[in-house]
Amino acid sequence: MTPSAATAPSAVIFDLGEVLATPPGLYASLAACLPHQPEALETAYWAHRDAYDRGGTAHAYWTSVLADLGISATPSVIADLVRIDTQAWTTIRPDAISLLAALSDSGIRVGILSNATLEMATAARAAPWGGYVTDWFFSCELRLAKPDAAIYHHVTNELALPAASILFIDDRRANVNGALDAGWNAHVWTSGPDTASLLTDLGVLKPV
Repeated sequence: MTPSAATAPSAVIFDLGEVLATPPGLYASLAACLPHQPEALETAYWAHRDAYDRGGTAHAYWTSVLADLGISATPSVIADLVRIDTQAWTTIRPDAISLLAALSDSGIRVGILSNATLEMATAARAAPWGGYVTDWFFSCELRLAKPDAAIYHHVTNELALPAASILFIDDRRANVNGALDAGWNAHVWTSGPDTASLLTDLGVLKPV
């Protein structure tokens, strides 16, 4: 859904994974750390992810993933998997950095609302691009995850802004629908240029 141009946002909130960060070859990189490269890695990866994103530990998560694959978890293997996973989801694309920088220069509040692990939350805040972000909301810290209604209401309260003045951009329709139900404007991510055009139409960014 495209937000109404009549409501200029006071804050622009982005999802992180598959919006600002689109890591190529993630599963192949993870599999390369393992004794053999299981084809079922991606399935096992997501089967246990919700608990990890809600504040679970890396040890518990990766032990469960590896058990599904018939692989014993060792501290060194888990450390390598955590490093690769965290770096992949917190290294954002150059066009995403440019977009965050442009928004920051415009004086708009820029936020991240992401279902993410504790390691990702720490790495994102410390990343060079983190200086463009004014507001951080991570499922692991809140013990809430999109599309839970409570997470959107929490963000609204923390921002202390009218819900209709918050623009949210996410790649998953369920998460966008959750934001719309909370009274936010919301937009399904398709590409960086599409988002830049949207923000220009709303008067947040200046036409190039």
